Amino acid sequence: MQNTPGVQNLGDTMRNTLTSTVASIAFIATLLQVGPAAAQQEPIQLDEITVTAQKREQTLQDVPISISAMSAESIEERGFDNLTDLTSMVPNLAIDEGKIDSTLSIRGVITGQNKGFEQSVGMYVDGISYGRSQLVRLPIVDLQRVEVLRGPQPTLFGKNAIAGALNIVTAKPTDDFEAKLSASHEFEHDETGLLGVISGPFGDSGLKGRLVASYRDLEGYVTNTYLNRLEPQRHETYFRGQLAWDNDGSGDLNLKVEHAQFDTLGYSSEPNRPVGTYSALFDGSPFPLVDTVEDYRRASGEVHSFNDITNLVLTANFGLGDDTLTSVSGFVKYSTEEVLDVDFTQLLIFDGTNQTEHYEQISQEFRLTSPGGERLDYIAGVYFQSSDIVVTDDVRIGSFFASLPPPNSFLADSFSLRHFTQSSDLYSVFAQADFQISDIVTLTAGARYSNEKKDGARSLAIFGGPTNVAQRLPSPHPAYPNLLQFLWGFGLNMKGHSISGDRSEDSLDPLIRLRIAPNDTVSFHASYTQGSKAGGFDIRSNSIAGQPVPNPGTFEFEDETAENYEVGVKFRNDRVEFNGTVFRTDYEDLQTSLFDGRAGFTVQNASAATTQGIEVDGRVLAAEGFEIYGAAAYLDFEFTDFPKGQCHFGEAPNNGIYCNRRGFGTVFAPKWSGNVGFDYQRSLSNSFTADFGVNAEYRSKYFCSGSYDPRMVENGYTRVSAQVGISGGAGKWRVSLIGNNLTDERIMLGGGSLPLATLLTSNTGVAYDSLYSRPRNVTLKVDFRF
Repeated sequence: MQNTPGVQNLGDTMRNTLTSTVASIAFIATLLQVGPAAAQQEPIQLDEITVTAQKREQTLQDVPISISAMSAESIEERGFDNLTDLTSMVPNLAIDEGKIDSTLSIRGVITGQNKGFEQSVGMYVDGISYGRSQLVRLPIVDLQRVEVLRGPQPTLFGKNAIAGALNIVTAKPTDDFEAKLSASHEFEHDETGLLGVISGPFGDSGLKGRLVASYRDLEGYVTNTYLNRLEPQRHETYFRGQLAWDNDGSGDLNLKVEHAQFDTLGYSSEPNRPVGTYSALFDGSPFPLVDTVEDYRRASGEVHSFNDITNLVLTANFGLGDDTLTSVSGFVKYSTEEVLDVDFTQLLIFDGTNQTEHYEQISQEFRLTSPGGERLDYIAGVYFQSSDIVVTDDVRIGSFFASLPPPNSFLADSFSLRHFTQSSDLYSVFAQADFQISDIVTLTAGARYSNEKKDGARSLAIFGGPTNVAQRLPSPHPAYPNLLQFLWGFGLNMKGHSISGDRSEDSLDPLIRLRIAPNDTVSFHASYTQGSKAGGFDIRSNSIAGQPVPNPGTFEFEDETAENYEVGVKFRNDRVEFNGTVFRTDYEDLQTSLFDGRAGFTVQNASAATTQGIEVDGRVLAAEGFEIYGAAAYLDFEFTDFPKGQCHFGEAPNNGIYCNRRGFGTVFAPKWSGNVGFDYQRSLSNSFTADFGVNAEYRSKYFCSGSYDPRMVENGYTRVSAQVGISGGAGKWRVSLIGNNLTDERIMLGGGSLPLATLLTSNTGVAYDSLYSRPRNVTLKVDFRF
């Protein structure tokens, strides 16, 4: 069990953390403002960061929520090319590309691995919701900034932003002509990247355009000895075109069209940590069948993921008196084809498993925004979204089973086929108003009402191939037509079925917030927010309730809700910036996906959970061109009621076939996380400028498996990255070296028991499979601007 500290301990921790952080920043600020050298220098100040977290342009310090933002310059200098890289700069944020699904997590609230789930962290690109897990893998190219909003954000972002929101803004067409060409190469893992950008006006017509193209190729860093290749290989091509038109300030239009293909071969995973009889049966000498040594080598069958996405966005702003009417129209379509060796070994157990996903979404938002800076500022709007998804997968039993004694040998040459469809229509009405009670006090109130209707259907059928004899033998159980169906049911927890349903749900998510700004330097804020996340239908369950299988599956799951309380402070002067937030969020009916121990997952609504903690961040301009930054978070997550949790190997169930997880924390969520670093820039001459930056990211230990297996724990790490560059020609070119994971930390991102390991050992042994982050890598990058 993972114990959590009491309220008193949490309060002490919060006070100690805030006191030490404020004292440190105050001490640095004092050093910066004294001494004859400082007095003789011309005034310098921190750059202000502009965000659109509240659907209008504001400085980061004027937004009274817990928010982090990364600029385009910071993303480019650090060589970030996918969303997972962002976690090194933002505490309490986790983004991972899993074997089957990818996940976003804020403050420990994570979406389980099930394509039927909406994301708990809303992801938005240029105002369009990217609510599907597969879209987390999208390349990030030519961005203006990325904003991370922690805590429920229902009013302006939607009902499914129950843990927070990731707001991504791409670079827009420019008033003046500009062009850019970037090339990079990482030698150790043979990674090559190319990027081209051209932007500017079309004469004096008011029409501007921007065209972006990028290519990335990674050869991998894990050796698959069975297929004789490196993994994971990544191949990406990306295109984006934008046209913008400005009607002399009275209105503007922006049309964006983008298309991306991103393909992956293999996993960055390895089988490991055999227990009990597993070693003697499968990985013993002299001819091991399963390689369980953790050395960036694995032996597994074919794994690949082919992804294709097209996105169109039309954004229009019109003057309506002093207000602005904004229309955002979006179309998102993607297709995914995957082949998985889901036993994760070279044994031909579950090989050639195929999955497909086809998704289409249209959306329309209208919102009316006041000009801002008035005694009463407001935003109000309506939103509609319609989507359709089709998911298929088949599980194929490999030839390994033919070598086993009966009854397991009867499973050879058999397979299952699953088909899932879902349609959804969502309508929302929202409004938020800021009322300036006095010169220093502002009250914000808002709410979003949503109605969503979903129709879903799932079918599962089990077949035997021409050589399978069990399909012609009688079943020992009357609920199964033959022996093959019985073995799939009691051995693999899979039984054929066909089920459908429809659901309709309403939600009203309010927000109230108070901001007190006694001067231009410091402000305080407190808020109460309710959030919700849609229910739906389980795509991955292999059976339904009432069927005679060891662990019956599910079909429909309910929505989840949250209540969030926050208190924060923001401080800024010319040289120092500091933000601190204390939060508590109570969740009801938290949606959870659990491995059934055999070949599938089931969905449950864990009854209740609470997450609370502290988040602080700050920047100090120590001298001209020398900026020090840091951020830290303490997280206390606890399931307050979770009676049907998954048990790990060797753990005795204490609730039927389940283990009660009340009092446990969540997975992938360390108690402590943070980063600290600096960026330094200095002119070497009139022609050359040098820059240097270092970032150290820390995470304390966390569980990597939903079963809370003590063998699947990442014990914590400190990961260091750095970049050094030299530029010239008035910024026309730059050459840089970018190093990531310089201390070569081996970091476990996730893991679990190998499928069927306990079945094949008659529950006398098990082994595991874990995903790992990329080892040390250093990239040479060249940028040209025209």
